[in-house]
Amino acid sequence: MRKKIIQYSVMLVIIGITTAGIFTSAMARYFYKLEVQNNIESIAVLLKNDIVKETSAKSNLDFNKFVKDYAYLLNSRTDKDKNFPLATRITIINFQGKVLGDSDSNIDTMTNHLNRKEVQEAIQGQTGKDQRFSSTMGMPYLYVALPISEHHIIIRISVPLYQLNAINKAFLYYTLLGILAGLLLTLLISLKLSSFITKPVYHLINTSKEIAGGNYKKRVDVNYKDEIGQLALTFNEMADKLDETLSGIMDKNVKVDTVINSMRNGIIAIDNNSKIIIINATACDMFDVQYGPGIIGKNLIDITRNSKVNSLLRETIKNDSSLIDEIVMFSPSLGIDKIYRIYTNTIKSSDGKHQTAGAVITLNDITSVRKLEQIRTEFVSNVTHELKTPLTSIRGFVETLKNGAIEDTTVAVKFLDIIDIEAERLYTLINDILQLSEIEAMRKDDSVMEIDLRQIIDEVVLILKSSADKKNILLEVSTVPSHIQIIASRNRIKQMLINLIDNAIKYNVENGKICVKAEKNNGNTVISIKDTGIGIPEMHHSRIFERFYRVDKGRSRNMGGTGLGLSIVKHIINLYSGDIHIISEPGKGTEFIVKLPL
Repeated sequence: MRKKIIQYSVMLVIIGITTAGIFTSAMARYFYKLEVQNNIESIAVLLKNDIVKETSAKSNLDFNKFVKDYAYLLNSRTDKDKNFPLATRITIINFQGKVLGDSDSNIDTMTNHLNRKEVQEAIQGQTGKDQRFSSTMGMPYLYVALPISEHHIIIRISVPLYQLNAINKAFLYYTLLGILAGLLLTLLISLKLSSFITKPVYHLINTSKEIAGGNYKKRVDVNYKDEIGQLALTFNEMADKLDETLSGIMDKNVKVDTVINSMRNGIIAIDNNSKIIIINATACDMFDVQYGPGIIGKNLIDITRNSKVNSLLRETIKNDSSLIDEIVMFSPSLGIDKIYRIYTNTIKSSDGKHQTAGAVITLNDITSVRKLEQIRTEFVSNVTHELKTPLTSIRGFVETLKNGAIEDTTVAVKFLDIIDIEAERLYTLINDILQLSEIEAMRKDDSVMEIDLRQIIDEVVLILKSSADKKNILLEVSTVPSHIQIIASRNRIKQMLINLIDNAIKYNVENGKICVKAEKNNGNTVISIKDTGIGIPEMHHSRIFERFYRVDKGRSRNMGGTGLGLSIVKHIINLYSGDIHIISEPGKGTEFIVKLPL
């Protein structure tokens, strides 16, 4: 901008000085010719009067000698340098155009002057005037002709216009000088003016760059009261509004990011070109990609790497309709397959035309739901099977008794004993199912109290001692302090211990051993039930607390197990925010370690 101001200023000065010089030169030449013309007209009048006097005195006047003498007198005046620095030429011409006398040339060699403009005007009785280049003298001349009608002659006076060349040279000299002086002054003034104009403009530019770079608090210092100052004020107002608008947008973006990143569902929004415009951290975790600013603008397929997700979104945009589907994806971080329910819908533009501007997809992790459904299905199937087995046995023996076996007392008693065993098994199974359902339905046990753990352990050992003695199993309680107090339901802790110790008896070997320990450790009550039984392979450790899960199904049923004992134990421990884990190897026995908070 500064360069342009200087360039335009210089151009204006050059044009202005040149134009002024041209007009000044034209005016100088005009007035110079006018003055010369007036002077030679005066000389022509004087000469006319002199010729009239001479012709009256002399009948035969030598015009050639007369004009030479008269011209000599004119050119020898003392003031010739002022008005006529060059010789004045006098010519006498008759009305036929013949030259009768000339002060500068030989009349015998001169051509007929009848066709000359000034001669024609003089013949018509006017004062003839003309300016042209004289081929005879080889220079431009100004001609004035006066007629003497009574003698049929014309007096013509001409002056060479060498002064016009001097005027042209002076014009060129002073024009160049003026241009140089004007350029110098223009450069000084334009530098100062351009600096005055461009300095605040540069300040505006630098401030704009800082704002564009993210410094929205930057403002222009207003030190001017002209248009630049008004521009600076307007710029600051615009920057204030921009800062306010961006702050609002950033605040809204933070809120939106906070909301969508707080959601457990994955959310991805794309435009019509499949470029990501919104994505939350949950979706990134689902597709095992790093969440961050660089992810916005990437192609959907580069992030999801799942053709089904991509095709669902394309179909949603194409048909302008919502879709629901399910997909299974492997989770590298968890090492398992995850099941997601997908909801897709279109995004409408906000320009009032409601055109499709993209699509949004919501991914809901339903793996746990599907797992619960599977567990429920297995539970119903297992309950049905477990209930059906004793009922079938009871019905079979009752039918046999009805068909005549009841007459045989020995057989009847045997069948009745079997029916009683199956009924007891059925009762135990139903009771365990009811207990498990009750515990699962409870979020908090309201029947808790401070209980003595050692006392409960002693009661359980006393209850199960007869069962242990049948297999000659040593059931001992070691390193259990006399007063270990815990906050829980007495009956539930007792049930937990009965189930664990009963399992230790059932799956122990003859002449085996069971050791029960309890201690306080790091704010927890730690209970250990360790046996010398058959052990449990490691592949079953993660599932033994599931309902109806049996390591050896046939052996478990033969021993009267329902398959719900350890599941009840797990739910009781969870009810009190505790933990249980197993240490076992086949042939080396099993140890269950329970941790309950004090």
